[in-house]
Amino acid sequence: MSTLRIAFIPGLIAGVISVFTSWLWMGVIFHRYQRETAEIWRPEGSRSYIAASLLHILAAIGIACLFTLVVRFKVGIFAVGFQGSFYFAICIWGALALPILLESAIFVRLHRLVVLGRLLDWLTTSVLACTIIWWWLGR
Repeated sequence: MSTLRIAFIPGLIAGVISVFTSWLWMGVIFHRYQRETAEIWRPEGSRSYIAASLLHILAAIGIACLFTLVVRFKVGIFAVGFQGSFYFAICIWGALALPILLESAIFVRLHRLVVLGRLLDWLTTSVLACTIIWWWLGR
């Protein structure tokens, strides 16, 4: 069975859940800190919310595909249980989201707590994708 076919449904589930956790992190907890650098933010609207939601869903599907390959080919500690899925989530987040967001924060005047919120947002997406595909593969 193809990797995408195996990972699509759990990745989609993780992506949809991550849309709501993203709203919690960035729409509720850290949103007020965006006002301190209001001049750098584009106006929010339904188009931006849809685009951001689609990015989370596609990223979760992609992460689920990568983790499916890791499990199928028994790659080191990552292929072993819940702990391995959590380690992989942290590694994929640390290799992609962490440096991109931190580099953006170096060059764009973002409030530190907005950066923290974005980091937590993408860490949550990564953990959701890996743990849901781990559960899905184990049934």
